Amino acid sequence: MSRNNDAQPTLRARLWARPGGRVALILVGLIILIALLAPVLTALEGQDPNTYHDNLLNSATGGGPNAPFGGISAAHWLGIEPTTGRDVFARLVYGARISLLVAAGATLGQLLLGLLVGLAAGLGNRWADTLLSRFTDLVLSFPYLFFSIALLAIVPQSFPRPVLLCVILAGLYWAPTARIVRAETLVLREREFVAAARLYGASVWRVARKEILPGLAAPVVTFTALMVPSNMVAEAGLSFLGLGVQPPTPSWGQMLSTATTWFQTDPEYVLVPALTLLLCVLAFVALGEEIRRAVDPKGAGR
Repeated sequence: MSRNNDAQPTLRARLWARPGGRVALILVGLIILIALLAPVLTALEGQDPNTYHDNLLNSATGGGPNAPFGGISAAHWLGIEPTTGRDVFARLVYGARISLLVAAGATLGQLLLGLLVGLAAGLGNRWADTLLSRFTDLVLSFPYLFFSIALLAIVPQSFPRPVLLCVILAGLYWAPTARIVRAETLVLREREFVAAARLYGASVWRVARKEILPGLAAPVVTFTALMVPSNMVAEAGLSFLGLGVQPPTPSWGQMLSTATTWFQTDPEYVLVPALTLLLCVLAFVALGEEIRRAVDPKGAGR
């Protein structure tokens, strides 16, 4: 029961060896760092995401919203909102925290559920595989957006929305992960080292933990990197509809929703959160693509 233990460069080393991988890692690292350092960055600017600057609302100079580009000034790096006077930069960097928190929590839930169902289907008997596969197909057929909207609408507002978003997104979007895990497990369970482990009397879950999971690492990590931006967009979309993160907690989707009423007077209020979300999604998608190429260099050209 042995596998090829020849020294291989780690995934991080292979990513860093690729120019595209370095750029993707740096961008994703910067996004995470900005979210973590939101209190420090807003302290440098001297603003708070929930402070109302009523004295500037009717000002055309000195950082008021009627000044060009939302009243950008030394005191307000991206200006202030026209009707509330809240600092746009502060809400943007704190919104990054919410977006990444929800995306990470939802992705973790999807990963755990997908691994559990996929491994059970791939390592179980024919009836278990058929039952779990049909259940996965059923979940895949759900109209996710409508189910998400319905669940968010009926849950009381007192329930923490970021937590609720993580639960809903994880509960409705785990099926693609389960399909990938099942397909890879069906291939891996026919390998010699798995047969040897079974011959030595290893239990099914010991085989899954010791033999199958290491082989699943590459495809699962690749798909996980692509699930994060998908969940970020889902959170932004639900918050845009007013069903996700609720005021005064800052959220990119919420900023886009409120900024639609100001777009004609100053497009900066829509462009800033929209371009930030776009950059984050592109960074994570690029990282996922670079991980795929690092894991499967022969298929990089396909």
